[in-house]
Amino acid sequence: MKNVKVLFCLTIILAVSAYAQARESGFWGRLQAGPFTPGFRLIEATDPSRSFPAEGVGSVKPRPMRIYVWYPAKPSTDARLRLDDYVRMALEDFRPSILPVPLAKGVEAGDRAGLLDSPAAAVRDAEAEPGRFPLLVLGQGLYYESPLSHFVLCEFLASHGYVVATSPLLGTRYRLVNINVEDVETEVRDMEFVLATVRAFPFADLARLGVIGYDLGGMAGLIMSMRNPDVDAFLSLDSGILDMHRSGLPNSHPQYREERFRIPWMHMTQARFIRPETARSTTPSLFERKAFGASYLVHVPTSNHGGFSSYTAMGITKAVPAYWGPSESDPKPLYEEICRVSLAFFDGCLKQDGGPLEKLLRAEPGSGPDKAAFKIEHKKGAKVPPSEAEIIDLIIEKGLGEAGPAIGRIRADHPGLILVNESVLNWLGYHFLYWWEREEEAVKVFEFNASLYPDSWNAHDSLGEAYAARGRKDEAILSYKRSLELNPENANARAALERLSKSINKDP
Repeated sequence: MKNVKVLFCLTIILAVSAYAQARESGFWGRLQAGPFTPGFRLIEATDPSRSFPAEGVGSVKPRPMRIYVWYPAKPSTDARLRLDDYVRMALEDFRPSILPVPLAKGVEAGDRAGLLDSPAAAVRDAEAEPGRFPLLVLGQGLYYESPLSHFVLCEFLASHGYVVATSPLLGTRYRLVNINVEDVETEVRDMEFVLATVRAFPFADLARLGVIGYDLGGMAGLIMSMRNPDVDAFLSLDSGILDMHRSGLPNSHPQYREERFRIPWMHMTQARFIRPETARSTTPSLFERKAFGASYLVHVPTSNHGGFSSYTAMGITKAVPAYWGPSESDPKPLYEEICRVSLAFFDGCLKQDGGPLEKLLRAEPGSGPDKAAFKIEHKKGAKVPPSEAEIIDLIIEKGLGEAGPAIGRIRADHPGLILVNESVLNWLGYHFLYWWEREEEAVKVFEFNASLYPDSWNAHDSLGEAYAARGRKDEAILSYKRSLELNPENANARAALERLSKSINKDP
């Protein structure tokens, strides 16, 4: 019994020590630590499917992937990381090594040594806490390429039971990142590589997956959320996605599909970037256009883009020309609230603990113990319909005859919704027609496609081909004629009509 008491006391001491570790990190300020010690691992990997410049003219190598992972760890008496450790890793992320601009220009040289020696909260390579925890994949921002930019948020979330994984932001062909489709796609692929790597960790629960995106990473995170049905929640931080960016992104990305954006989404941004609701009624933002799933628009009362990063927690308020403007006299409380609201969002979406988020929504904006630091607009959104993939699977498995009534109900519940992309449905019809030898089912699919897209010359052309394959010549002729009306340049329809006319003339 005595040994049991000793073990119990030791466990309590270690738990209190873990809590104290997080509290002792000056970067956390008044943030309330969670029950876990933040653990940290750095994974050195490469993506052999993509190349990157190597030393020497014309030389290439597999794309380097340095993956930073924070996770809930057991209580530990090992030394915690210091800011200098994170900075050294940041210097190793890129070649040539350059001290991050906020530290180089936002901190006086005489103050830098003391700042770098300050303790963080994470313990490197600490033993992971047993169990599986929700996974968050974070996309970095332009000019904030290193994970150093968000280490405080990552440590804080790890202490509350989340695995957070990210990688430095590198351009497609060289270190510099451009605001174009190619480099956004590269960041999406980097985030997907991070996700694939962390899948191997036993403490990461892939059934509860969230995405965080800051700045350019918000554009990449949005595309990742649209094309990966496994993503359950998306948080964007001061990213140019509410209204289309002047570059045309993210809308110009080929996989930008708003009808696929159906998960809970929170967008935190500078209040000055949010147009008045009256102005949004004529030119709706993504917040208004998003039809499905809950959406939260958070007005952050700051004019400093860097206020959404860990540099604010470091106490950097000095303006950096061409980088960020002057900060509030004490921006730390705003950054701490950004961390708290982020936690409340993911707790509600991935842990079914909506209490903290509901409390934030009920509170009136203002100062004081019962007030909310930020104004939050909330939209419940319509019930999420089946995805395109689910509808295609239903048609393949059941056929349109059996699946038709269910699809009809979906169309009635969601008028105007693009159920299935025209080209996808057309390609499915050809699979039925030629590869799977289910010609009658092919006719039904092509008829369905033509009903969804009545002004598509190609849909009517394909329907004519299916009718002809089934010997339904009169209907084939009508479909080909309709296709020609819509596109007089359709040589295939013209040739098919000639063949059908000759065939009919030969019939007895």
